[in-house]
Amino acid sequence: MPTYASHGALSRPMIGRRHALALLGAAGLALRAAPARAAAAVEKTVKVAPGLYELAVSSTTNLVHVAAAGARGANAAKVIGLDLRTLEVRSTIELGEEAVFGLAVNDRSGTLFGTGTRAGKLIAIDLRSGQIKAQIGEGEGAHLRQVVVDEARDRAFVSVVGVRGKPSAIWVVDTAAGKVAQVITEGLDGMFTGLTYDAAGDRLFATALQSNEVAEISLSRQAAVRRFAAGGEGTVNVAFDPASKRLYCANQKSGDLSVIDAASGQVVKAVPTGEGALGVTLSADGALAYVANRGAGTVSVVETRGLTVLASLQTGTHPNTVAVDRRSGLAYVTNKAKMGPRPQPGQAPVPPPEDPNGDTVSLIKA
Repeated sequence: MPTYASHGALSRPMIGRRHALALLGAAGLALRAAPARAAAAVEKTVKVAPGLYELAVSSTTNLVHVAAAGARGANAAKVIGLDLRTLEVRSTIELGEEAVFGLAVNDRSGTLFGTGTRAGKLIAIDLRSGQIKAQIGEGEGAHLRQVVVDEARDRAFVSVVGVRGKPSAIWVVDTAAGKVAQVITEGLDGMFTGLTYDAAGDRLFATALQSNEVAEISLSRQAAVRRFAAGGEGTVNVAFDPASKRLYCANQKSGDLSVIDAASGQVVKAVPTGEGALGVTLSADGALAYVANRGAGTVSVVETRGLTVLASLQTGTHPNTVAVDRRSGLAYVTNKAKMGPRPQPGQAPVPPPEDPNGDTVSLIKA
């Protein structure tokens, strides 16, 4: 709360009537100075391309970039740049077979990073030219999921999900040199998916999907130094607020957002948001948390001070990821489409059903 310095006028035994009215008027103005937050609303939704996944806002291009893996078997992956206000297509980066799924931007270097999950590579794309700068990997068959960028130190962190007999890991990528500098595996047994970075503490937090835990990973020690309960089931993604030192975890099975004090590892509260809570992103000031509820078809806007749901907005068939423009405060959501049945071996791909509310991007103003 704001504090006020005394100027000594109120300590005098008498105050003139005109002076008193002026003080009351000033107080009234102060009380009215903080207007109530406008109701959150979906301002626009547009059809983009098949196979949408994550998105990221860039100040280099002034676009929101969307990963589009393409129709199954088509080998027509793209990254599509949309206008921040109109959602009109402004750029298209053709990737062919090199589909990316997770996205993050380093605007200091003008580079877009995408997780090439099928190839087991981190793809670095020059945002100005749209050309692939590097394909960065370590070993064979790594199942990459999320990428988080440390702009100040030219680093990227990539979560490697432990599947098909391979251990979970975190790659620490030297993005200036274009190579994996460290592979962190200590203390990361289980399936690790979501990732968030605390710059002040030079540490990561990662979600363990099967054990419903969060691991704190020390980058100096190159190991997970502690693990604690996430406060929900099916913990898949996480965001960190540096001001409050709190973690926000999206729990897909329990359909809620659990809030954790990062210092103690204790759960502050679990906020029900909707079936299949998947993506979680914070506003620039940490006042709002956006939760994409894949099963419910909604995005929950959660006020982080009181931990209450301000709105549950219908955006599309399967909300997947939310990204926020830190300058305008606008939020963007990818909505995946209904899937067709997987073809049997030797059969042609089955076309997905018509879905007017899938493969879309929505713009939210809150």
